[in-house]
Amino acid sequence: MKELQGLIVPLVTPFDSNGRIDAAVLHSVADHALHHGADGLMVTALTGEGNLLSSDETETVWKTVIPRYRDRVPVIPAIFSTTTSEAIRLGHRAADFGASAVMVTAVMPELYGRRAKNHVQRFFETFCDAVPVPVVLFNYPSVAGYDLTPELVLELTAIDGIRYIKESTSDSRRVSEIFARTKDHIQVICGSPDVALESLALGCKTWITAIMNIVPAACRALIDTIECGDLVKARALNFQVIRPTYELIRKSSNTIGTIKAGLWLRELEVGIPRLPGLALDINAELRSEFERIFKAEADLTGSTSESTLN
Repeated sequence: MKELQGLIVPLVTPFDSNGRIDAAVLHSVADHALHHGADGLMVTALTGEGNLLSSDETETVWKTVIPRYRDRVPVIPAIFSTTTSEAIRLGHRAADFGASAVMVTAVMPELYGRRAKNHVQRFFETFCDAVPVPVVLFNYPSVAGYDLTPELVLELTAIDGIRYIKESTSDSRRVSEIFARTKDHIQVICGSPDVALESLALGCKTWITAIMNIVPAACRALIDTIECGDLVKARALNFQVIRPTYELIRKSSNTIGTIKAGLWLRELEVGIPRLPGLALDINAELRSEFERIFKAEADLTGSTSESTLN
């Protein structure tokens, strides 16, 4: 299995006008990411609306992407399931397709409560005992219904198969605390755009976040500039490209709509979000904001490909 490191882009899932997965455009989105320096691809994560796909649609995305790219870069499918047995079944399918790892959450919480620590531990023990690929933990408490605290992460590192954690709480102190407690027994992946500079500087070797779909060159450059110690350029990338893109998403309260709008302006026709998600109105103000971001990315990275608006 290829080790996960560097820029791993969580791909959007393109839909055609009938709401079906558009395989050809999905290849174009993956090629766009790889052209701009992606070291790996993630599919059916929240950015890929994986929680809104049927099991059949999930497998359609996987068989469209994993066999085509697995010999070039690691491909990591995300699993969102409401039953342990279905999560395990999908884990085996991911292994069959040649996934390098899987990102999985414990079964979603009951309507009237959050998952207790022993529930989370039991799920991952059961899943890892059954599925023969490395596991990426996903810490996003508002989605998963539980919080992978640094103390719990340390306990979970004792489970064979757990190799990574995508830390998506937007709190760089969590990254620091996990590093301090686990002593390199798990690789901490930065899962947010707004604390990427801090998290990468703390020692994260891998970054996965939605904005990579639309500004992959800037995200690639942020990793590289921190690695070589050029903090002046890293701060410029952060404040002129990364944070403005994040602020666009925060202002819209529509992550998928904003990402898909940005890809459309990059001349990638990925369709609209699946309901209950909504398309974002591409008005003059949004165009102007994206134009500033794309220009700053081109100026800072030298990337001119696809930097003009649709």
